Amino acid sequence: MELRSPGSRTGLPTGLCLLLCAFLLPGTAGKEVDLLDTSTAQSELGWLPDPPETGWSEVQQMIKNTPIYMYQDCSVLSEGDTDHWLRTNWIYRGETASRIYVELKFTVRDCKSFNGKAVSCKETFNLYYMESDQDVGIQFRRPLFTKINTVAADRTFTRQDIESGTIQLNVEVCPIQKMSRRGFYLAFQNTGACVALVSVRVYYKACPEIVQRLAHFPETLAGSEGLTEVTGSCVDDAAEEAGFPPRMHCSADGEWLVPMGRCLCAVGFEEADRSCVACQQGFYRHSPETERCLKCPPNSSSSDTGATACPCNPDFYRAPTEGQSVACTRPPSLPRNVSFSLMGTQLSLWWQPPRDRGGRKDLTYSISCQRCSVRACEACEASVVFSPSDSGLTSTSVEVDGLEAYTNYSFTVKAHNGVSEVSLSPPRTSPTVWVSVGHIAPVTVSHLTLTQRDDSSLSVSWPAPRPRSRSSVQYEVMYFEKGEDAHYTVKQFHEPNVTLKDLQPDTAYLLRVRSITPLGIGPYSQEQEFRTLPLDTGAPSGGVLVSIIFGILVFIGLVVGIIFTQRSSRRTCHRQAGPDYDSSTFDRVSCAIEEKIWLKPYVELQPYEDPSRGVLEFTKELDMACVTMENVIGEGEFGEVYRGTLRLPGKERIVVAIKTLKSTYSDSQWWNFLREATIMGQFNHHNIVRLEGVVTKRKPMMIITEYMENGALDTFLRENEDKFSSLQLVVMLQGIASGMTYLSDRNYVHRDLAARNILVTQGLQCKVSDFGLSRILENNAEGTYETKGGKIPIRWTAPEAIAHRIFTSSSDVWSYGIVMWEVLSFGDKPYGDMTNQEVMKSIEDGYRLPPPVDCPSILYELMKGCWSHDRMRRPRFQEIQDQLEHFISSPHLLRAVADFDPRVTLRLPSCSGSDGIPYQSIPEWLESIRMKRYIISFRTAGLDTMDSILELTTEDLKKMGIVLPGHQKRILCSIQGFKE
Repeated sequence: MELRSPGSRTGLPTGLCLLLCAFLLPGTAGKEVDLLDTSTAQSELGWLPDPPETGWSEVQQMIKNTPIYMYQDCSVLSEGDTDHWLRTNWIYRGETASRIYVELKFTVRDCKSFNGKAVSCKETFNLYYMESDQDVGIQFRRPLFTKINTVAADRTFTRQDIESGTIQLNVEVCPIQKMSRRGFYLAFQNTGACVALVSVRVYYKACPEIVQRLAHFPETLAGSEGLTEVTGSCVDDAAEEAGFPPRMHCSADGEWLVPMGRCLCAVGFEEADRSCVACQQGFYRHSPETERCLKCPPNSSSSDTGATACPCNPDFYRAPTEGQSVACTRPPSLPRNVSFSLMGTQLSLWWQPPRDRGGRKDLTYSISCQRCSVRACEACEASVVFSPSDSGLTSTSVEVDGLEAYTNYSFTVKAHNGVSEVSLSPPRTSPTVWVSVGHIAPVTVSHLTLTQRDDSSLSVSWPAPRPRSRSSVQYEVMYFEKGEDAHYTVKQFHEPNVTLKDLQPDTAYLLRVRSITPLGIGPYSQEQEFRTLPLDTGAPSGGVLVSIIFGILVFIGLVVGIIFTQRSSRRTCHRQAGPDYDSSTFDRVSCAIEEKIWLKPYVELQPYEDPSRGVLEFTKELDMACVTMENVIGEGEFGEVYRGTLRLPGKERIVVAIKTLKSTYSDSQWWNFLREATIMGQFNHHNIVRLEGVVTKRKPMMIITEYMENGALDTFLRENEDKFSSLQLVVMLQGIASGMTYLSDRNYVHRDLAARNILVTQGLQCKVSDFGLSRILENNAEGTYETKGGKIPIRWTAPEAIAHRIFTSSSDVWSYGIVMWEVLSFGDKPYGDMTNQEVMKSIEDGYRLPPPVDCPSILYELMKGCWSHDRMRRPRFQEIQDQLEHFISSPHLLRAVADFDPRVTLRLPSCSGSDGIPYQSIPEWLESIRMKRYIISFRTAGLDTMDSILELTTEDLKKMGIVLPGHQKRILCSIQGFKE
């Protein structure tokens, strides 16, 4: 059966109508406000077809007792052109959104299903609209309509689809932009399709009313394009977050997007179901940053709802620095079982902690001391010293020194914690301990200080006991010439100082001191070495004569050179010279010299007639009385190096290092000694050793610098092998790079950058040192290669500097790469046992040091960049510093470990081992791959030949105590190399 309206030419089957009606489901999109929906119409639509007799016709179908109205047109069998229009009734828009959506649900029959009977057939139809402010009735003027879209079917159907019930509905949504009038019409044009217009829905979109982030946003019309910003209002008991008012953006699709800002519940309230509710009793909320109400901490409570704090219960307190979230506590009870022991005038006090600590961990103790006579007690003098202190003690014992002999004392111990100061009750004290002091005990002399010396005497002092105890103390001094300990002299004194006379000039003496009291004899102090001054003949030294002559020659040379360079610059210097030069071109050398004179930001000593005057222009001359030399800590190139102290007027005494110029110095050593002081005086950087001053007017001459507690970097790392992480080592390297950046920016070339010339503070800060010209001693085990221009430390020097003596900041960068290798190998010697000649040949052949054990791959890549044979390809120090700072801020980059090639070792192995294995012994092999720490492990496991290690596995290494994965990998890779 087919339903056909009056005047229709071709109808749709009844089954088809039923199938189509099954697809009329309500929309499930967001907030969509309908202006028209034919699927819900309760009566005929009454739209206007044109022409009215033919074309579009309205049909009705009852579904679940609900009439469904739709339009259809199928004039494919008619001859001539088809142009059928269907206009809707006037659709009222009002003041709603200017963007309207038209949703069409329709079917189109496949033209091929007519089996060639169709005269003209299409599978599309057109959609039009026209705006108007009022209903125009049955007037239908086609030219006033504007085309919206040509609607095409994604799915078409055939008669077989109708019979099988598999017809699928087409849905098309067409937007209409920027509508401005009160209403509009829609029109549908069919030019030859067999189409059924099942439903038409017209709607606009709006963002729905919502509560988001405790802010209420009203329903908002969607704009025609872009986003519409809407400001929300906070719900009750909430307020805007400071500086961030709640805002959201309504999109053209009716969705809330881009939330910004928020509201926060007021203190005493918490968020619950998009609103703010008061905190219950026993709970509180003291800060807007806290999301929820918190339960009152122990020993505190809140009696009302909406509490912002929980006051402490009686006798409980909070420290001034503690917030509301901290539990309330109380002061501790008194210390228990205070005891003491007395030896001479040295007292030891100890006790047990209080039974009740008050619920806190910050327990400390203080000691009260009184000196008592027959009449009364008074506070102890400042001479009584408590070690570590008389207050703020965290341990349950204290040492008391400086008590007066034959005197009575009383001591009490008080316990404190963080709330003792705010408590209304005074601190509880332990029972008083009474102590009667008798004879003074022997005093251990800690260290000796040289106060004065000349060519035949030494004056030495040491710390004395407290003034009231001196009368019963004597001192015994033993001294002898260094190396002559069998012939010593012993003298006794009543004062803590001595002047030894009739000594040999320029001779080292060793001294020991001990104290003697009525209670016995104390132990000797540690031996300390002091040297008398050499004889002063009064005649001017050869260095002074040479400096006078040299100064005159330099002055004459400067005058001639200035005149010559000025003339030469006018003739030939037409372009700026670069930092490098070609010795074959005289004019370029002249220009380069002129440029370098003006670019060098530090001053040399050559222009000075008297080099001592040049030194004083850039350094501070110190009074010898302010300098105290204590003991010898090393032997430098110019003389002995002392540890000492410097006490400038109005300042505290500081520990310093003192370089001395030996009495038998040569003219070149004297010159270089002054030159190093001049250079150091012109540098001021936290990663360069600081010069405190010089002594040049008295002998011996001295360079006084800050004291570096941990000494040279290479020795320090060897003594602390494997105690630092890769990140800590990178921090050390960054400090060195920072100091070298400072030097290179001032065109200063160090020429001897090595770990031995880097000094380390107690806080592990690395500082560049050693600025002398000739820094390598003749008996230095580090090795140098002597060329015509002087000695060169081969293992640290760039190839161009070795071959041509071209020293630049780029050659210092090469040396810095070697320093990186030294640091990451914890002070190993570069190139192992290779000779200097082997090192030079290997470098020219392209050989580079392999990565140290567990070296991060990214650091090894930086090393290889420093070792580029072309010095122009090496990174600048500023680039190195920036990279290391990046590694420090991103430590995860240091996790990847560089691969180790077992065929590349740190030495050139002999080929006298077993077949295929170029090592004679296991220790030789382990040392070559930097695993010598496991020599004893291999011996303990019974592995004594190279053949016995070829079948080792990871499990075998674990049983031998080798558990670090990087070390296992290196050993097994090396063994695999033997097999290959």
